[in-house]
Amino acid sequence: MTVEYDLLLCGVTGFTGKLAAEHLLVKAYPIKWAVCARNESKAKSCLAVLGEQLGETQLPPVEVADLICTTAEEEAKLRAVVKKTKVVITTAGPFEQYGQTLVKLCAEEGVDYADISGESDFLREVIARHDLTARQTGARIVVHCGNDCIPWDLTVFEMHKHAQSKGAELVAAQTFGEFGESFGASGGTLTTAIYQLGKPRSAAKPDFDPLLRARDGRKSEALTKITSPKKDVWVTSLGQYGGPWIMGPVMANCVRRSNALLGYSANLVYSDALLRGHPTTAQWVTEKAYNTLVAAAVVMPSVFQRFLPGPGEGPSRAAMESSYLNLHAVGTMVDAASGQQTSLKAKYHFPGDTGYLYTAKMLVEAGMQLLEDKGQGGVLSPAAAFGSNGKLVRRLDQELGAKMELSEA
Repeated sequence: MTVEYDLLLCGVTGFTGKLAAEHLLVKAYPIKWAVCARNESKAKSCLAVLGEQLGETQLPPVEVADLICTTAEEEAKLRAVVKKTKVVITTAGPFEQYGQTLVKLCAEEGVDYADISGESDFLREVIARHDLTARQTGARIVVHCGNDCIPWDLTVFEMHKHAQSKGAELVAAQTFGEFGESFGASGGTLTTAIYQLGKPRSAAKPDFDPLLRARDGRKSEALTKITSPKKDVWVTSLGQYGGPWIMGPVMANCVRRSNALLGYSANLVYSDALLRGHPTTAQWVTEKAYNTLVAAAVVMPSVFQRFLPGPGEGPSRAAMESSYLNLHAVGTMVDAASGQQTSLKAKYHFPGDTGYLYTAKMLVEAGMQLLEDKGQGGVLSPAAAFGSNGKLVRRLDQELGAKMELSEA
């Protein structure tokens, strides 16, 4: 089958998918791209609205296929669509539900893939099931290409690269996320969270965590100890409180995967925390009430989920544009010859909401980087796929206005 497209976007009818399509239309990169959707009329309607808003009449074609394939015929239809493109990018989650067959087909057909999953279990499944196939076909399967976990993963990688350039080893890293006050969860995110919290857990245990699989398929010798705080603590260097948050374990697992693939250190120590600032009692009560509502929706979705945003709904444009991410990091590198320790500090700034607006943009730019670069196939983290030449950091700087700062403390 002839390759017709450079890029195929799945999930265009969802909140983040629309933002990804918008970014592609605004950037007008010299590529051929299309969208894939189950409902052709709904997808065309979404694209028409975007076209009218942007004054764009040249809209991408719509390929029709269901991501959840329950028959051989449905899988064959989706495979035919996958074979038409060089790169697939997708925002359709929960990925454990909507991504399984898509990843399988990309791995088998040697088609590069990137998503915005924040699901560690999904990454584990993809490694266990499709890493060997992807390595054989050359498909680069890159999970976590949005807010989860590009800023965190690339920040730790850049500290590793700096240490390496000095003949040293990065042995410890701490990250502290600081988000703008304007925050709102999309319906898709809440659907994923409710699915993850409510799903049954498998009792089966593999020989070792798939996240630790090296490029040759064996268990990596580069292991990571996670020391993220279990409760709020005072962060003296930043003058505010920081503590656990729902995505902290996902960021840690992504860094664990990158260390296993790239070998930062045999015993890397990593922790992540969300900065709280100096929260008022009212802010604390609001957060607790919201988390309680989500928890209630897990137990009784038919009763409580109606009070949360639905799929396709999300924060306002004004809220997203007024937000930001400042990811602060500190690290320790050890000189290989002398054993001397040196502290590193980093800050990665994104001038807008990274939960949705900039997640969509990061995904598109990751897809563009896959188009431009060649690389070894397999199930990869963002750092393993894009870190070695620093091109994605430079691309996000140039195209999105993100800024990475790193220095020895």
